[in-house]
Amino acid sequence: MTDAALPPTGKPLDADEYAARHDAELDFETVCLQARQQYNLAQVQALQPAVVLEVGCGPELLSLQAFAQASNRITRWVAVEPAQRWADAAREVAVREPRLAVVHDYIERADAALTALWPHGPAADLVIVSGVIHETAEPEVLLRASLRWLKPGGHLLVSVPNALSFHRLLAVQMGLMDAPEVLSERNRLLGQPRVYRPQDLRDTVTALGLTEVALDGYLFKPFTHAQMALLLPSLGERGVQGLIELGQRFPLQAAEIAFLARRPA
Repeated sequence: MTDAALPPTGKPLDADEYAARHDAELDFETVCLQARQQYNLAQVQALQPAVVLEVGCGPELLSLQAFAQASNRITRWVAVEPAQRWADAAREVAVREPRLAVVHDYIERADAALTALWPHGPAADLVIVSGVIHETAEPEVLLRASLRWLKPGGHLLVSVPNALSFHRLLAVQMGLMDAPEVLSERNRLLGQPRVYRPQDLRDTVTALGLTEVALDGYLFKPFTHAQMALLLPSLGERGVQGLIELGQRFPLQAAEIAFLARRPA
């Protein structure tokens, strides 16, 4: 990707601007990243894919955590990351980990690079699009570009923040929001044009011809990011893990939701 390249249609921010804003506003987002990676790692462990395509690796490398699991079957992990700082960090890992390949581009423009890696067509047993599709007004375009590399019988894992998260329902109840899917100040800062309800996520993925396997949630978040950040010192590691697991017990009101689907064989 060249420095002058504009983001694909539908993305309010270019990847480097998004990454800069994201990293400057981490606060409670570090816990969201922890919860998201725990969930994704559990799915990798359960599905045991040999080849993984990850769309948007972000600042925390799921691949590195997956490689550390002694029981994994991974032979190749390809991360497509458009943000320079995050792609560079992933490439530093790839230097010492031959199973990892990094493509610095948007997935919508990565066909040539992925074809060079997989000249015989779809090769991925698992495609992970985690915390990405809510950052574009054209999620179907992004997902179709990702699914081009998913083998028949393979799985797609998509996760997004949840419009029906308890903290949003509480804000509506208090009269602070008109509806739970209204964009927050943080959504606008990060150029996120949409917040998904669980059914929205299900409809978006299944409309592409995939079959539902599971709809899950993780991380119970009763208050805003800024408010939760103030609670972190008193929560401690045990309290944070308790919030992550409580969200799994109440998935429809969890802070984030994940949809696992399968491409028909």
